[in-house]
Amino acid sequence: MHYGKTEILICKDEHDLGVKAASAVASKMRQLLTAQEKIRMIFAAGESQMTFLDALAQESDIDWNRVICFNMDDFWDMLMPERFTCGYQTRTQLYDMVKPKSFHLIKYNAPDPYKEARRFERLLRSAGQMDILCQGIGTSGHLALNEPYRTDFEDPSWVRVVDIAGQSRRQLIDDPNFKEYGYIPEKGITMTIPALLSAQHIYTMVPLVLKQEILTRVLTVSSPAPDLPATILSTVGSILYLDMNSCPAHIIKKIKTDL
Repeated sequence: MHYGKTEILICKDEHDLGVKAASAVASKMRQLLTAQEKIRMIFAAGESQMTFLDALAQESDIDWNRVICFNMDDFWDMLMPERFTCGYQTRTQLYDMVKPKSFHLIKYNAPDPYKEARRFERLLRSAGQMDILCQGIGTSGHLALNEPYRTDFEDPSWVRVVDIAGQSRRQLIDDPNFKEYGYIPEKGITMTIPALLSAQHIYTMVPLVLKQEILTRVLTVSSPAPDLPATILSTVGSILYLDMNSCPAHIIKKIKTDL
């Protein structure tokens, strides 16, 4: 099935999704590394990425010494303990396991978030072509922290300081990676849509039943909409991984009809 230019693949559950997405990403990494000296990848954090990150860390025969990794976003809070940040999750679940050539995190506790956004943007632009993007979709319909009605699909900036939408904060406060903190900051630092979509190969992993409602909304809108930033995926060649829990009912019905 397809959502515009994006291919939809449906998996049994979040574990099956993690393994299948990791296998596809790892295969693309190996392919690119046969033709390039190094590759550049963008990663996301959050509950939806857990099985994928774990599975990717177990993939063999990848020369991680030639892989440069970037996190797409993080909260901004000078008082937040590191263990509740997006960077901590990706570092402990993936980077510490595979030892990439380098990995770059947003400084969640930078004294000046705007200065930090400019620093991270310079780093991204100087790194060269982004090869692979691995991301999720939030319950607000956001990509990274690009929130409804606050997203410019043609943003000239690659990194911005943003207000985190109330729906995103409600989702994240229940996320097992962040819930112990008991609070989600009101601001974050994020890569913008043009920065994310600059990657040549895009993989979006969206398991779990809490994503079914937003996916139902997104996948019934045929063109980019300001209230649903994830609808931009209809315009790019990419792969969207769902599981049977997150998959909208109208898609499951169509599959059963086609069978």
